[in-house]
Amino acid sequence: MKRIIIFSLIFGSVAAKAQDARKFSFSEAITFAEQNNTTYKNAQLDVNIAKETVKQTTSYGLPQVSASAGYQQYLTIPGNWVNNFTKVPGSSAPDYIFIRFQQEFASSANLSVSQLLFDGTYFVGLQATKAFMGMSELLKAKSLKDLQLNVAKAYVTAVSTQKNLTVIEANIALLEKSAYEVKEMNKEGFVESLDVDRLNFTLSNLYLQREKLQNAIIITKNALKIHLALPMTTELELTDDLEQLETYLNVSGLDMNTFNASQRIEHRILDQSITLGQLDNKRYKAAALPSLVGFYQYQKSTLRSEFNFFQSNLTPNNEWVPSSMYGLNLRVPIFAGGMTRSKLAETNIKIEKAKNDMANFDRFAEFEYMNAKNGYSVNMKQAENQKANLALAQRIYEKASLKYKEGVGSALEMMQAETELRTANNNYMNALYDLVISKIELQHATGTPIK
Repeated sequence: MKRIIIFSLIFGSVAAKAQDARKFSFSEAITFAEQNNTTYKNAQLDVNIAKETVKQTTSYGLPQVSASAGYQQYLTIPGNWVNNFTKVPGSSAPDYIFIRFQQEFASSANLSVSQLLFDGTYFVGLQATKAFMGMSELLKAKSLKDLQLNVAKAYVTAVSTQKNLTVIEANIALLEKSAYEVKEMNKEGFVESLDVDRLNFTLSNLYLQREKLQNAIIITKNALKIHLALPMTTELELTDDLEQLETYLNVSGLDMNTFNASQRIEHRILDQSITLGQLDNKRYKAAALPSLVGFYQYQKSTLRSEFNFFQSNLTPNNEWVPSSMYGLNLRVPIFAGGMTRSKLAETNIKIEKAKNDMANFDRFAEFEYMNAKNGYSVNMKQAENQKANLALAQRIYEKASLKYKEGVGSALEMMQAETELRTANNNYMNALYDLVISKIELQHATGTPIK
C-alpha cells in the first residue's frame, strides 16, 4: 500500500510538471502572446469602449421618450381664510371662514417625447466619435506592435542565453576530457603538474560561468513568461535557435533606400490626435450656434377626496382629466464670460503642440531607422566574419589535438587552441545574437510587423 501511495505521488508530480511545461517556436510565442497578454486584451477592450461611446453620442440625436407617474396625499390639507360672504348683517356669524380648496388625494401620469432638431455640437460630436474610434484602433495596433517587439526580444535573449549555456557545457565536457588525459600523462611523467593546474583553473572558471548562465536562463525565460501571461512555475521550452531565427527573420524584402515615417503607427496616432484637436476646435465654434428641440407631452391627472383609485363606476368629479401640448425650445447662446474664446485658444495650442510632436517623432523615426539600417549592415558582416573565425578556430583545435595525441605537440598549445575555440564560439554566438536583434529593430523602425 505504501509503494502504491508513493508511486501515485510521484506520478502525480510528474503529470503536474508535464501539464505546466509549454513548447514555443518564435511565431507560436508571438501568437500566444496576442491571445493572452492582458495589456493587449485591455487595448482590445478599449476599442469596445469606444464603440459604446459612439453609440451613446449617436443616441442624443434620436427621439427621447420618458414616462412618469405621481401620487400624493396631504396629511394636512392647505386652505385660506376668506370673507364670510354668507354672513347676514347683524348676525353673530364670523366675519371670516377657513376654506380648503385642495382635495386630499392627487395622482398624475405623464408621457413626453422630445427630438433634437438642430445642435451644431451634436453633428461635430458624431464626426469626433468616428475619429475617436479610429484612435482606439490605432492604439490597439500600437499595443500589438509593442507586444510583438517585446516578445521577440525576450525570446531571442532567452534563446541566446540557452545557446551560450550549451556552448559552455560543450567546452566543459571537452576540457574535462583534456584534463583527464593530461592528468593521466602527468602520472606517467610526460607532462608537468603545472599543465594540470592550468586546466583545472580554466575548468573552475567555466563552472562559474555555467552557474551564472543557468541563473540568467531562469531570468530571461521569466521575462518572456510575463509577456505570454504565463505563471512563473511554467516550464518553457523554446524550440527555435539563433540560426533558425536568423533565417526566419527575413528583411530582404524591405526597401533600404527610402524611408517614410508615415508607415510607423506612432505617426498615424499623432496625425489622428491632430484631427481630434481640430474637431474639438470645431465643436467649440458650433457651441455658439442656436439649438432647437421639439417636444410633445401628454398628461392625465385627477383629484380625489378619498382613496378610490381602484374603484369603478365613480361620479364624474373623480375622472382623470387629460391634457396635451407640443412646442419648440430654442436656446441661443449670447455670452459665456469669454469661456468659448479661451477654449478655442486652448485647442489651437494643443493642435500646434501635436504638430510639433509629429515633426519631432518624424526626425526621431528617421534617426532610429538609420541606426537600425547601419546596425544591421555591420552586424551582418560581423556574423559572417565570426562564423569564418569559428571554422578556423575549429580546424586549429583539431590539428593541435591531433599533434598532442601523437606526442609532437605541447599541452600549452592544445590549451591555447581550446581557449581560442571557446572565444571564437562565444564571439560567433554574440555576433549572431546582435544580427537577429538588429533584424528585429529594423523591422520595428520601418513599421513592419514582426512575425
